[in-house]
Amino acid sequence: MKVSLRRTHAAVLSAIALLAGVSIPGWAQSVPSPTAQVATAGDPPGRVARLNYFDGSVTMEPAGATDWSYAQLNRPLTTGDQLWVDSGARGELHVGSTALRLGQRTALSMVNIDDRNLQLKVTQGTLSTRVRTLPAGQTIEIDTPNVAMQASSPGEFRVDVAPDGNSTTVRLRGGTATLYGDGGALQMTAGQQITFTGVNLQQQAGGPAPGPDGFDQWVANRDRAEDASASARYVSREIPGYEDLDANGTWRSDPNYGEVWVPTVAVSAQWAPYREGHWTWIAPWGWTWIDDAPWGFAPFHYGRWAHLDDAWAWVPGPVVVAQPVYAPALVAFVGGGGGGSRWGVDLAIGGAVGAGVAWFALGPHEPWHPGSGYSPSYYNRVNNVNITNVHNTTIVNNITNIHNTYINQRVPGAITAVPANTFVHGEPVARASHVLTAQQIDRAQIGAGAPGIAPVRGSFTGGMRPADIGAPALAAQRQVVATRAPVVPAAYRDTLAQRFASSGGRIAGAGEPIVRTTVPASFVRPLNHGAPASPQGYRLVNRTQARPVQVQGAPAGNIQPNAPREEARAPQAPHAAEAMQQHAPLAAENGAPRAPLAAQNSAPRAPAGNVGHEPAVHAAHLAQNQPQGVRQAQQAQQAHAPNAQQQHAAPQAAPRGDEHPVQHAQPVAQPVSHVDRPQPARPPVQQEAHRAEPPHPRPEAHPPAQKEEHPK
Repeated sequence: MKVSLRRTHAAVLSAIALLAGVSIPGWAQSVPSPTAQVATAGDPPGRVARLNYFDGSVTMEPAGATDWSYAQLNRPLTTGDQLWVDSGARGELHVGSTALRLGQRTALSMVNIDDRNLQLKVTQGTLSTRVRTLPAGQTIEIDTPNVAMQASSPGEFRVDVAPDGNSTTVRLRGGTATLYGDGGALQMTAGQQITFTGVNLQQQAGGPAPGPDGFDQWVANRDRAEDASASARYVSREIPGYEDLDANGTWRSDPNYGEVWVPTVAVSAQWAPYREGHWTWIAPWGWTWIDDAPWGFAPFHYGRWAHLDDAWAWVPGPVVVAQPVYAPALVAFVGGGGGGSRWGVDLAIGGAVGAGVAWFALGPHEPWHPGSGYSPSYYNRVNNVNITNVHNTTIVNNITNIHNTYINQRVPGAITAVPANTFVHGEPVARASHVLTAQQIDRAQIGAGAPGIAPVRGSFTGGMRPADIGAPALAAQRQVVATRAPVVPAAYRDTLAQRFASSGGRIAGAGEPIVRTTVPASFVRPLNHGAPASPQGYRLVNRTQARPVQVQGAPAGNIQPNAPREEARAPQAPHAAEAMQQHAPLAAENGAPRAPLAAQNSAPRAPAGNVGHEPAVHAAHLAQNQPQGVRQAQQAQQAHAPNAQQQHAAPQAAPRGDEHPVQHAQPVAQPVSHVDRPQPARPPVQQEAHRAEPPHPRPEAHPPAQKEEHPK
């Protein structure tokens, strides 16, 4: 039954839907609403972070892993993931409409990402955060070794953490924020900059924010491009990746689906959605699609696809008032889905018949089925199945999917099939793709959910190249001030993988299923003596007991340095070989090669030979005063310098000299700029026996669990 209704604003449409007792279409987008439903306990989060840009060497350690890998564009980041932006590099992420820009030598951890909270940890380097909207009930917190900052309003917030972690500079270009330390809370407003030491809001320096440096100018340029996005007229800004649609396709109006987007970049005559990329396992969602296209995020985790006029078109649906909900892959699997044991198809592989996995994109009107353990509320929010065709003028009631048929099921070339080993190990799909016969398609059971295949060791980092660089050990283990305890990552409580493994979801010859169910001790170990138990690496402060602190003041009491920290150690000397070594920049913005960095920024770069290098005499003096163990660790790292012939090596790049104009507190008598201060050497640790030997050992970012993972 059709009901024709005129509307002049998305809010009117939402009101009509509420009055009619129905919800928004399964492929509709949304913008934040203070009254929007939130996830219940056990539901997957409705938000993730997306790494949409990097320039230089950026590495990642996914939650549950113990090895660093080179970061991938379009890979969703969630609670427990860590990023390291190396010397001379930059990176950008989005969580909804909030933009996170990282400067060189920055260590960032995702402490918590869910429907209401975004909690980040910065133990070294520079993070600029643009908060476009801050609906009631949502929080954004940035934890550093000296202060915990919570945004109080939309604005531009920047934190600079010194390499030794002894000082943090907070700068507000816009908005307001509350900063917390032991026993105190300080309000900051736009135009202020304050440098903090210790953990109780001790202010070393303060005053008006200085003029923009090169990093600020880069951030401003990114903001301007985002603000000017034409796609924001058709796609909610809360959907990560909307801005990438501008230069990679065209918008047009369809009489049935409203505004649709047709890709023109990274497509061919044989292209179909969910073909150019690979699968990986990310808890708690399970099997997740990672697309290769520079625009390949929003169209594969939101909305639906339709084949219109001999071309594939992404149907985002109308912009409505509700928070969009992320999905790992909006596809139907041939042979069954929904986590069942009937998931496969037969493929001719090497002259024999082998197990395969096949899928195609869901179309408008068609709901997606999560793996398991979700509430009815989550199912409705991720699908909104009661209205199936809403655009500027009409609402069409739900059309039930009868006889197991789907809109795209019989579109020529829509179905992609690969050997099961290709699927489970995260290998590139396009080069292993097979064609199903008409008889196979006719006989197949179709399920709009994930196949019940348990992950194996290669499933968690499929498509990622191992890296021998990551956050320095001292930075990764450094304690931060926080108002909330860290959330245990879903990777350590992977109930979906456990269910698939126990139900026989195994691929012959692919390896034993891997299930992580043990929570590392670092999430529960008390740290602060005489204070409420805090997980390792966090100094928790009580917001309700915080006393107001004025700018240029601090709470009464003794000034306590941040512990555990490195002040018990001798000052770290710049290692000669380490200072000269710069890791390879892998310039990429959405997968495309980038011009040299100096050409991208309006601010000139300092000559490579004069960027922040400390005098050799001073370096030698500090090195002589270092403990023998530190010197030995540095010598070991020097001997393990990366081989220039590795595939990820590239010409060395000079560190940026324009990113940190402020001077941080230093543990030596004569402070020096921390811009290009070499990082402490990382002592080697023993790698897991089952892994191929990496070029060089790497310290772990957190103490290992007693039993992190085990085959089933």
